[in-house]
Amino acid sequence: MKNDIAVSIEHLSKFYKLYQSPLDRLKELVHPFRKNYHTKFRALHDITFDVPRGSIFAIVGQNGSGKSTLLQIISGIIRPTSGRIYINGRVSALLELGAGFHHEFTGRENVFMQGALMGIDRKDMHNHFDRIASFADIGDFLDQPVKTYSSGMFVRLAFATAINVNPDILIIDEVLAVGDDMFRRRCFNKIEEFKENGKTILFVSHNLESVTSICNHAILLDKGAILDIGPPKTIANIYSKLLSDREEHYLKYISTNKNTDNIPVDKDEKSAANAGAEFRYGIGGAELIDIGIFNHKSERVNIIEHGENFTVRLQVLFKKKMIDPMIGFRIRTLTGVDVTGTNTIQSQTPVGTVEEGLCVTMEFTQKMRINHGTYTLTSGVAEEVSKHMLFHDRRMDVIVFKVIGTSHSGGLVDMDSSVNFSIEQNKTANP
Repeated sequence: MKNDIAVSIEHLSKFYKLYQSPLDRLKELVHPFRKNYHTKFRALHDITFDVPRGSIFAIVGQNGSGKSTLLQIISGIIRPTSGRIYINGRVSALLELGAGFHHEFTGRENVFMQGALMGIDRKDMHNHFDRIASFADIGDFLDQPVKTYSSGMFVRLAFATAINVNPDILIIDEVLAVGDDMFRRRCFNKIEEFKENGKTILFVSHNLESVTSICNHAILLDKGAILDIGPPKTIANIYSKLLSDREEHYLKYISTNKNTDNIPVDKDEKSAANAGAEFRYGIGGAELIDIGIFNHKSERVNIIEHGENFTVRLQVLFKKKMIDPMIGFRIRTLTGVDVTGTNTIQSQTPVGTVEEGLCVTMEFTQKMRINHGTYTLTSGVAEEVSKHMLFHDRRMDVIVFKVIGTSHSGGLVDMDSSVNFSIEQNKTANP
């Protein structure tokens, strides 16, 4: 195994035996001719990929796609049915809420028990303990049974333990969604520190903005198999399309069949969206035929001066009748983080009923308050169906543009702050 690889997985598969009843399990066990009474469930099938050392590697997919099973195999909790896995370093895992914690033990006892499970002796855990307690910040609850903890307190202690024992590889499975905003910020700061120190993180989240902003590699799992591997932004786009396609299929199904049990799902083909910068999908009831950014002189541009008024102009051709379609845009960073945007619903500008064959031109005019840098424009037209928004045409990252000029603040957005101050003599000072 190469030294620059933290985790290497080769042709990994995991199958589970499913029985109709406990009696079938017993009958299979005692049957003289080894008759099968089970069906096989494929949790993972022929998974192969490498995780570079020092990377934050995202694993993306819907519930049931095999993400948690894969992480449990990497963590050593379960064994694969076939294939090989190589781990280069010590692993610390933060899996589903409560995994590895004994509910009758106190938080303090669970911290030391987790250390023992990771092969850390009690003396070394004593050296780590103050940092763990300070990071978790749960006060006297540290000496109470964890069965009395809220889900947020549970995550605080679990994350504090996992990340403060100096692991080479940290595994995080979605649990950060439970914590409060301040603690999540503390966790992401720690993840950034971890990254700067050359550690490796395997990160599972349904929050695509987190994936695109902090990760450098991503893999998309679906039904236990790999759909794609690539840059986080590309994987996030493909995943968004996958969700949109399935939502469309679901809504079509329930419109013709009131029974929503055992809904069939179409087979998904691997997207070929990586052919260019733009990523496009939709069900085709309307088409974005022209998209442009215009300056205050009505000139089409891809460079905008900071503080200048600009207009996003969208032309939509409707191929079917729609009532109050949603038309709008978003501005994103090159890593896929949403910066700003609006649409006809958010701006409370209803389009009304649009007949088939008509073309609607939307203009959104605003002042450029984003700080200098390179950004992308995403636009879309959608329709509400059964309280869900279905995209008829969505063109992601269709335009790349630059903001130039001088801003007066840090970060992504200039708040156009007004600053005042005064100086006066301290009246309480001694003469």
